[in-house]
Amino acid sequence: MTPVYLGLAALTLVISVLKAPRFPVSDPALFEYFGRALLHGGQLYSGDLVDNKLPSIYIVNELWQALFGSNYSLHAWAEGAVNLGAVALFAAALRKAGIAQWSLGTFLFAAFYCLPFPYFDTVYHYGVFFIVLGICLAFYDRNLLAGASIAIATTFCFPAALTCLPILALRPRERPLPLLLGFAGVFVVGAAAMLLAFGSHAFATLANQWRTYAVETDWSDMLQHASVLFASGMGAGILAMLALLLLVVRRSVGDASRFALIWSACAFFGFVISPQFVTDRFLVPSTSALAMAIASFGPSRNDLMRRPIVALTALAFLVLTAVNTVRDGDKTRHYAAYAQAFGGWIRASAGSGRRMFVRDWAPEIALASDAVMLRRYDDAGNLVVQPAAELLVFGPFEIPQAVREGADLVITSGRTRVVFRRVCPSVAVHQAFCIIYSRLEVVDRFSCRGEPSA
Repeated sequence: MTPVYLGLAALTLVISVLKAPRFPVSDPALFEYFGRALLHGGQLYSGDLVDNKLPSIYIVNELWQALFGSNYSLHAWAEGAVNLGAVALFAAALRKAGIAQWSLGTFLFAAFYCLPFPYFDTVYHYGVFFIVLGICLAFYDRNLLAGASIAIATTFCFPAALTCLPILALRPRERPLPLLLGFAGVFVVGAAAMLLAFGSHAFATLANQWRTYAVETDWSDMLQHASVLFASGMGAGILAMLALLLLVVRRSVGDASRFALIWSACAFFGFVISPQFVTDRFLVPSTSALAMAIASFGPSRNDLMRRPIVALTALAFLVLTAVNTVRDGDKTRHYAAYAQAFGGWIRASAGSGRRMFVRDWAPEIALASDAVMLRRYDDAGNLVVQPAAELLVFGPFEIPQAVREGADLVITSGRTRVVFRRVCPSVAVHQAFCIIYSRLEVVDRFSCRGEPSA
């Protein structure tokens, strides 16, 4: 069965690239925007290039922008190649760990890691690559390099640091010093590089951004948050993997199973402690740990007979995962195509480099329109419409009633008073994800025939 499982894993990787949106949305759009800005001389952690991530994710996207420009299909293939590397390293780690059904585990990881989430280029995808690399190096007794790899993973997503725990538990007497030296060394070198590249203010900016980020989660209705989370492909996929693990788990636990279970517990703890753990992308790192755990117990047909109810539960979650994955993928691709067309229409009408304020979290609009995206929040975390803006974009998640009614909007700052007018007021609100307002001197540049509809 090994060739079959490996063939299915390869097919999964190809399908994941083909189903990815042809234009980045949400966080990947922001990372691409920052990468493009850095490529053209922008300064990270200054002006409008302020975010709560360490530089690693922006440097990767600066590389994609340098290599592929605005050909985002090539970006998707490059990001798929990163996933291929993670899957290959995972297979090598499982073989070195002595897991007989390593090929099954490889397929499970490829399928649940690459398919349920609707796009690539999140910090978690790059983080998983370096997590799996670190674990592979640890199994090959390259402990210093393993610590360095986990540290690099941590620069993408902080909970990756917890992966040190299962590595240390594997052979605790042999690993602590070189592993920790490798981990600490990367952060010492990285901090020095940040200081030289961005200045000391970068650390204060990051700390301030994280204070704001940590209080953003709305805890008032956790049941609703959980329902949204597990209505996604990734949320249902993790439930399916947990059901599969419950199906095969036994009392006799070998070293590989013990390692995988500790790794899984650390991955879930990293998900829970995240300030906004209700977001499904935080579950992405759990897929590798759960895939190893399932494979380490050696699944067999006897497990189906031994626990038929669990088997049916796993099947139900697998079906739900497939349904949610197809629905999420279709919705994301549809919106990505709209955002690309909408931004292209803005760029063709008003020109590139316009100062744009996007009220909702939709960095893809600024990326597609080649605009300068103004910061949405001030240093205190308050939403601020900057009077320097030339274009205001409302949507795609919430459009205020005043905007729906099409009335002029007036922004005042001190003695500055700027009037914004609805672009193309004849277009029905329900026909678009976003509504745009413009300064009076720019509003007549827009051709309403070219505005894309939802």
